Amino acid sequence: MYRNDYLSDFRSQLRQRFAEDSINMSMSEWVEKNTHLRKRHFSFKGYEFQKQIVDDMHPDLFTIKCSQIGLTEVQLRKFAAFLTRNNSVNAIFSLPTDVMFKRVSQTRFGPLIAGEPVFNMGADKPVRSVGLYQINQSFGFFTGGKESDATSINADALFQDEIDLADQEMLGLYQSRLQGSSYKITQSFSTPTFEGYGVHAGFQASDQHEYVLKCECCNHYNIPEFTPKFVTIPGLSGDLNDLSELDSELVEKLDLGASYIRCEACGAALDTSNPALRSWVPRFPGRRTRGYRVTPFCVHHIANPAYIVDQLIKYKQKDAIRRWYNTVLGQAYNDASARLSELEILAVMKGEGKLEVTHQPVFIGIDVGLTCHITLAHMGQEYPVVFDFRQVTADNLIDELTTILDTYNVIGGAMDRNPYTPLANEVRDMSQGRIIPVEYAGTAGAPSVALVNDELDQLSHARGNRTTMIDMVASAIRKRKIALMGYGRMQRLILDHLQDMVRMEHEVNEKTKEETPARWKKLTGNDHFFHSLAYLLFATRVHTTIDYRQDDPRSVVHQSNIIIPMGNASRLGVNRRTNRPISLGRI
Repeated sequence: MYRNDYLSDFRSQLRQRFAEDSINMSMSEWVEKNTHLRKRHFSFKGYEFQKQIVDDMHPDLFTIKCSQIGLTEVQLRKFAAFLTRNNSVNAIFSLPTDVMFKRVSQTRFGPLIAGEPVFNMGADKPVRSVGLYQINQSFGFFTGGKESDATSINADALFQDEIDLADQEMLGLYQSRLQGSSYKITQSFSTPTFEGYGVHAGFQASDQHEYVLKCECCNHYNIPEFTPKFVTIPGLSGDLNDLSELDSELVEKLDLGASYIRCEACGAALDTSNPALRSWVPRFPGRRTRGYRVTPFCVHHIANPAYIVDQLIKYKQKDAIRRWYNTVLGQAYNDASARLSELEILAVMKGEGKLEVTHQPVFIGIDVGLTCHITLAHMGQEYPVVFDFRQVTADNLIDELTTILDTYNVIGGAMDRNPYTPLANEVRDMSQGRIIPVEYAGTAGAPSVALVNDELDQLSHARGNRTTMIDMVASAIRKRKIALMGYGRMQRLILDHLQDMVRMEHEVNEKTKEETPARWKKLTGNDHFFHSLAYLLFATRVHTTIDYRQDDPRSVVHQSNIIIPMGNASRLGVNRRTNRPISLGRI
């Protein structure tokens, strides 16, 4: 056939000046026809599960995923395609930190935009920097999750990567950027961390698309998991119900090379390499939020029990089993020692009815905010009995405390010193030193308790080790050395607050050798009664140490890493109504 070089040249110039596009072209088709990877047209081959996620422009989408399956790469291309295919739109691509957004922008998105003609067809030179990319008349913003970013940009679409590592409050603030748009698209992607948090919470509320796999032998549709029901490993005992219990000694006896994924119905080996056998199916098609779950069994080259077991052993050697669940399996994980369970909390909840408290010594804990959360406990039994839970606005806190001090024999208390220091000082003074302001000390090695004097050498406030204080509450609940009563209709609220923090253990960065001490991490921020109880138990510890363990007014007491100048003892809890010795129980 005769070759027309003029026509070929004309077509080449057309492709350079105009994108291959049509009203019926899906987003994934557009990405394949107009972008390249390693100098070849971009392809979803081997990652076919990505196509529907790229095509889906649902305004409220969550994708929970394992690591290293290419979703950030295709999201960047989808982000660029949205800016290119729509006229004069703004979109935000957010990452948890400045370091992450700069790395992604400079090493991945920047080269993509600069190297593809489809993103450079405007007549004028586009405005481009590490945080801003102009494509025709549209603008794409890259941000690191700061409040200034979330309040200065108007947007039509918001792409959020690794949301579990981001400040959840900032993610909420970003939603305000969409208010003036007719698109109002928010699409969030992340490796999960904890149950009920971040992407896991979003996916649980969604229609929950699963990438099902059809068995060629019996036509049963499977959703493979890393469990004995789906995984065959020659040599593995049938008594093992949890494959995460495998260790290096046991693995040496197994034939991992012959392992495979099997059908839960007939037991035949499943073919994870054939995309014709795969499809996305929602569990709850009627729900308004869209959700996708990407596991290692969605990707043929890692849908391999041997690979998953190898990773399990490596993560166990680093004492990082949670990371294995999160990154390798793409599952949220709650270690029993990291987060209070609902059963543990319910075990110490003894009734919603009010308890009659008369002359027993009472301690108070106050978490301060626009709404203050107050807990009261009496010490008339072997362990503290929290008998009252209250919520009051900051404006009414003084009046509420005046009533409490007039009603109960309050001998000690503690409250949040920040962010309302003048209010905390006012409470300290009006209670005549019985309720002291406390600020958290989060530095590694900080003493459990330290008293701080002002410039006149008067007691100003106390400092407490944040991790130790919250540990006291968790330990008391787990050991059932505390009782909760009188919560009325707030049982569900208290349960939520006490489950809203997770203990992150001590970690060492393998590259920098930088150490991160153990700490409690907020999940949603609704943890106020947890902190209120921490202040309450902290007050009992300080009061006990100061008032009952002094041998010499000039001495310094060292007790469980407590450092307290005893000269301050007479200024704490000076107006007790009783002078007789009391039992504070064991904490």
